Amino acid sequence: MTHDIEKMISVVVPARNEARLIGQTIEAILHAAALPHHIGLPHLDETHTELIVVDNASTDQTTEIVNHYVRQYGVQLLQYGHMNPPTARNRGAERACGRILVFVDADTIIPPHTLRRVQHHYTRGYQAGITWLASLEGGMRAWCWWTFWCLIRCLPLACAKAMPAFMFCTREVYEGYGPFDERVLIGEEWPILAGFYRAARQKLIYDRSLVVLTSSRRMDLQPWGYWRTFGRYVWAVFHRSGRITYSDQWR
Repeated sequence: MTHDIEKMISVVVPARNEARLIGQTIEAILHAAALPHHIGLPHLDETHTELIVVDNASTDQTTEIVNHYVRQYGVQLLQYGHMNPPTARNRGAERACGRILVFVDADTIIPPHTLRRVQHHYTRGYQAGITWLASLEGGMRAWCWWTFWCLIRCLPLACAKAMPAFMFCTREVYEGYGPFDERVLIGEEWPILAGFYRAARQKLIYDRSLVVLTSSRRMDLQPWGYWRTFGRYVWAVFHRSGRITYSDQWR
């Protein structure tokens, strides 16, 4: 098995009690990391990608599931005590060695060509990017929700480029504009995405042809979830206290 392939892309996945979907998330990333003509899931030593899962004090079967992929496919597992999602992303980024950092939520499924597309954008001079998001579970309410926010992201506003379910940036952008804001629970990616967009918007790409599926559970699993979550995002945009206060079980 080859062990000296340079890592171009580092994928960081923060996870806390994600046993329901973490296996699907990892396998989708492994498929996306495979070199052309590879059959089946690749061992990451044979690819230009590394995958770092940051386990944030999970109490379900998340760790056991991830450890299977550690043994079989070279996934890296970092385990910490309880911390918030932006801190977990930062811990993963600190350990990453790739030129391009890709952040994927643990309940998010990427298409097989995603990492090739990210690398293509990088070779064209883009240093950060986001994609179209759609609901993993389906349903009209979820479709309306994600379509609305994806259209909002088309606006020429720095904060409209938010939502870290899937995003990428170069190491230079992360170190120059980041890290993720560990003091907040909403909009922690604003220093990176919004800051870079203000400085060099022509180098941040919104790839609307690349559709990444992410979970709508935070809305579906609580009463009036879509309206409550919408209200929190509006609050977060207009006042910093809305970025700090987030008491729901599902994020």
